[in-house]
Amino acid sequence: MNKEQTKLYNYCKAMLLDFTIEGEFLLIDGNKYMILNDEINLIDEDGDFEPNVVFKLGEDVLGFVYEFGGRWYTQVEDEELELKELAYIGRAKEKLPTKSFLGIRSGYELMNGMGLHKSWISKAKFLGAESLGICEKNTLGGVLNFQNECKNANIKSIIGMTISVEGCKTYDVKLYAKNFQGWLNLLKFNTIINVDLKINVPVTTLENNKEGLFIVADPKSMDYNNVNELDVDFYQLDTVNFLNADRDEKYIDNLELFITSDIEPISITDAFYLESQDFKTRESLWTINKAFDDKTDNQYFKSKSQYAGELLNMFDSQDKSWIELYKKAIKNEAVLVENCNFSYDTDTRHLPSYIMTDEESENFDTNEQLFMHIVKKGFNDRNVKDPQKYVARLKKEIAVLKMGDVIDYFLSLHDIIRYAKSKKMLTGIGRGSAGGSLVAYLMGIIQVDPLRFDLLFERFLNSGRMGKFEERPSYIIEADGQTLEFEEGSLVRIKRGNKETVIFVHELVEGDEIIRY
Repeated sequence: MNKEQTKLYNYCKAMLLDFTIEGEFLLIDGNKYMILNDEINLIDEDGDFEPNVVFKLGEDVLGFVYEFGGRWYTQVEDEELELKELAYIGRAKEKLPTKSFLGIRSGYELMNGMGLHKSWISKAKFLGAESLGICEKNTLGGVLNFQNECKNANIKSIIGMTISVEGCKTYDVKLYAKNFQGWLNLLKFNTIINVDLKINVPVTTLENNKEGLFIVADPKSMDYNNVNELDVDFYQLDTVNFLNADRDEKYIDNLELFITSDIEPISITDAFYLESQDFKTRESLWTINKAFDDKTDNQYFKSKSQYAGELLNMFDSQDKSWIELYKKAIKNEAVLVENCNFSYDTDTRHLPSYIMTDEESENFDTNEQLFMHIVKKGFNDRNVKDPQKYVARLKKEIAVLKMGDVIDYFLSLHDIIRYAKSKKMLTGIGRGSAGGSLVAYLMGIIQVDPLRFDLLFERFLNSGRMGKFEERPSYIIEADGQTLEFEEGSLVRIKRGNKETVIFVHELVEGDEIIRY
């Protein structure tokens, strides 16, 4: 093997990747890849590399692998620039299955965790995991993205957060949401930390708001002598070893007290990076944060085989009790995963409902009737000069607002502006893309006439932004010897007679001269 092949061989071996090398080719799961050793090159239509033609893309070559930043990648099929890390192709061959992993600490845990959720999920799938748990410290910022990425990958997401608790001493615990109530309690703690700016949550506050949560003690932080002041469900059986010998000894001594107690262990290892070789990057974060006491080079995403191996090393070679301990930890991990079924509802819009006043309730049966009344009144009060043009725009906007179920939102904004003006508060003329809404203008929410200034409502709201992607009909227009195709809702600038104007494509009539589209 040449130098590049040798490097790739060692990398694949370290990553537990099932592969063979055959001449100039790499074989993964029966697919043949070509090895490149310098840079990422794109392929032209003839199958040649540019600018230097080196290889022809043969029929038996599925793709190419590249070295970049000490890792190897392959191109995603049909994607010109998207790369997939070679380590997470196929399925790892492990003696022990990795059904779950609960200790993700991604880049959302700023200056501490690393990596995109997609990368964590790719490795989870590679290891055969069916569920993945996030538990970042003092933040829920990554939860929604994490959940969505897990859903796309058909993997169960477990939502948690690590917090510091203030009791007799200060220590960390992990909290995992079983249900919606657990999620609400996580939000409470998040508010205490990030809004009230209290670094530590009082132990009494945690005890009073623990419904719907699994509480996991962390022996790396929580002294066993303080465990009685908090009702915990499990203790974290983490196989971390610290580079500071005194710190490592202190952790092992404390962990032994948990192991010999009646508290059940659970398999959770804190993982701040994907692979052991990423330690150098994390070390840089430590340096910036001036955190030196807890340095360790093995806080990465471990398979259960690696986890068991490290657990074995923590025990005397003749002591087989680690096996039962491992089994308990894995069993409790499964219990937590089975009982954590919260997922944030991304299909429902959580906007407030407008509550009509007594006077409004006497005159209108529904919020929609009230909304239409306010819009019509605004239309009459504004005394528009081209009613037909304004009516056409209104019909389109109102249809979108009804589809998006945001009429109550507009009523709420109208009520806020009305109250502010009644108290002689300055409200401004409006800002941003909202300036494109004729409805907002007629309701007095903004003071800019979007039609006067040729502003687009679609820049503010459209069916796509609301998650509605219904296929729309198209219009075929013959103009100046050209055949033009427009989607429904497209705007065109035309000249009609001596007047230039912007209209919707469905409003075109014979004789219109299309100027711009």
